[in-house]
Amino acid sequence: MKASGTRIINLAFESSCDDFSCSVLLKGENGVKILSNIIYSQDYIHGIYGGVVPELASRNHIKASLPALGLAVSEAGINLKDVNLISATAGPGLVGSLLIGLMEAKTASFALNIPLARINHIEGHIFSPFLETGETPEHFPFIALVISGGHTHIYLVKSHNDIRLVGRTRDDACGELFDKVSNYLGFGYPGGKIIDELAEKGSAGAFKFPFPMMHSRNPDMSFSGLKTAVVYAIDKLGGPEKIQENTARDISASLRETVAEILYKKTADACRIYGVKTVAVSGGVSANSRIRSIFNEKGIKNGLKIIFPSVKYSTDNAAMIGYAGFFKTPVHPVENREDFFNINADPSWEL
Repeated sequence: MKASGTRIINLAFESSCDDFSCSVLLKGENGVKILSNIIYSQDYIHGIYGGVVPELASRNHIKASLPALGLAVSEAGINLKDVNLISATAGPGLVGSLLIGLMEAKTASFALNIPLARINHIEGHIFSPFLETGETPEHFPFIALVISGGHTHIYLVKSHNDIRLVGRTRDDACGELFDKVSNYLGFGYPGGKIIDELAEKGSAGAFKFPFPMMHSRNPDMSFSGLKTAVVYAIDKLGGPEKIQENTARDISASLRETVAEILYKKTADACRIYGVKTVAVSGGVSANSRIRSIFNEKGIKNGLKIIFPSVKYSTDNAAMIGYAGFFKTPVHPVENREDFFNINADPSWEL
């Protein structure tokens, strides 16, 4: 499968946090096709600590990096010599984790003498809802809501190169909120999936939690007070050790409903402020079933087009990084030698 003409075979790397991912994508006349997308998850490693341990994450990335590359290339049915573009996450994220994937990408770029696209992790998420359509987004401008364990951001996206932050959480990310509540209840990490599963069998009206900043005149959010309210409700019932599973389900359902309502309200506010009718929701928390249903139900009623990635492309993955790489100007290791060797990880890189 030799890349030629307008066909581009893109080898992508993602290692911003605790998952190591490697993917191969093909871009041709008919759009983009995902040939492989390998993800090595570390949930089982960090779960016993209640969250990601940076040093453990980077050490395990070293173990996963070459097997992930080998599997991605094998599953795609190509040889490394077929690749003519490499994309890699350079930030934001955990610096030790970022360096593993980025250095593997730079090594491959240099050895194969092909250009490297340096990608912002959040940008990968922003465009991930369009990944499986195989086409360039035709919905500019759109509002992008990126929700994960570390991010709750709203962006106005006018083009691939015109992305502006217009709203964000002022404290905890919504995924961080789910993690903390799950840990406090004794159910462990990662909390988003656990809270979602518990909520499916609970009553969303059992507890009345606050809606912080719901009436503010901007799309900013706050989840720290909501976290405190949930912890207070648990303590009022005697603490985590006294909470029965049925009660934990009701708490989870009530919390999930509150978070989903806040996220939708703030995103809809951004659409109204900027006159936009299309919303792309991405990030690990976008896999939450109630968030998806509320956005789809309310979005349709309010004339909004709501786009989610498939659940398997909601969490961190290299396919979204490769997709973003097709729209970037890459750096060649020989033709742009100085710029190439200056590419480094930026754990605080903001769009």
